[in-house]
Amino acid sequence: MFKRLNWNFAVPVGLLVLAVMISSWLLREKPTLHRGVHAAPPPTVEVAVAERGQFPVTVTALGKVSAREFVELQPQVEGRVEWLDYDLGPGSTLEKNQPLLRIEQEPYQLALQTARSTLAERRAELQQERGQREVAKEEYKLLGTSLPDADKALVLREPQLAAAQARVDSAEAQVGLAQRDLRLTKIVSPFTALLVSRSVDIGDRIAPGTVLYTLAGADRFQIEVEVTATQLARLDSANLDVRVHGSQWPKDVYRTGKFVRLIPVLEEQGRLAKVMVELPDPLGLKDPAQPQLLLNDLAQVQLTGQTANQRVRVPLTAVQDGDRVWIVENGTIEIRPVDIDYLSGDYAIVKSGLRGGEQLVTTRLITVTNGMPVRLAGSAPAEKAGPNTDGDSGRPAKPGAPGGKPRGERKSTEPGSGGKAAAAPGERG
Repeated sequence: MFKRLNWNFAVPVGLLVLAVMISSWLLREKPTLHRGVHAAPPPTVEVAVAERGQFPVTVTALGKVSAREFVELQPQVEGRVEWLDYDLGPGSTLEKNQPLLRIEQEPYQLALQTARSTLAERRAELQQERGQREVAKEEYKLLGTSLPDADKALVLREPQLAAAQARVDSAEAQVGLAQRDLRLTKIVSPFTALLVSRSVDIGDRIAPGTVLYTLAGADRFQIEVEVTATQLARLDSANLDVRVHGSQWPKDVYRTGKFVRLIPVLEEQGRLAKVMVELPDPLGLKDPAQPQLLLNDLAQVQLTGQTANQRVRVPLTAVQDGDRVWIVENGTIEIRPVDIDYLSGDYAIVKSGLRGGEQLVTTRLITVTNGMPVRLAGSAPAEKAGPNTDGDSGRPAKPGAPGGKPRGERKSTEPGSGGKAAAAPGERG
């Protein structure tokens, strides 16, 4: 009989029947578990306290660094360059009256000698004319007659004496001019300066109008920053604290600047006002420990002024949608509109809507409603239903019975059990 069976067909059928029987038994004998109601926990938020007091007004802006003195050095006499200091290149710092170059001096020395010789001749002529005037005076006395003033001046050679004196004055001026030209053959730094560029070399023939050096004053640099007109009205220039931070400096390094003036002109496009500040000794020549401020750098300027009125200050992260804050009170959120007076650094100064002392949410939430429960960061989480509580009553479950039922509990199929669950082996007395 077994030989007549088709085993290729009987084995799969038998395995299929066995699988159906096992599945039916498992479905009939599966354990029953009871779960409690699970509620989503309230979101955790960070909070900041609204402060009330007299807070400084801080305005931060960027400005381009420029030199207060900026000059293109040109010669006042012409000639050939016979010497210059090659050690002074772009980036060098110059002291006041430090020699830079010298124009060939021989022509100007000869011109000075000629002017002096001419002056000596004119002085000799003046001396002779004075002698002749004395002779004329004696002759006029011997004559014993009186002449009109005009004729008397001619007799006493007063016109000739005045002409001789004029020639002497002209010769003295020529000597002074020759001395000046000789002195101008030496080009020196007109002030303490930073050498920006040099465009001349030995042997070049130069004349007035030729740019030799470009110099920037090194005593102080200026920074022109733009601020809104509303912020400017709150800055007291008399007690203004100015801090300058170069773009190449470490983050926390700054230098103290000086308020110079307000430029009373608003830009047409941005309607911004301009403030001029200065930084003394920008290159650290007097104090090498100070960081150097680079010319043409885009520096950050922080202007801080004191205010007399009391205001409420909140972090910018606590301002929602531009004019609202979320106040946490008794574990719930209250959405409150506020009137912001102005911004100062990382803070917003509130004109109305807050008294001070409120806890404000600084965490960004997607959806917020009035009365929404929240939990403050760092506080203990609230007790909630879990694997160790009874899902029906919320009371702690008995030891060894997670979920309020013994683990592995199944409905009894024995007759007379009344449908009650049979105790697990570990729960029998």
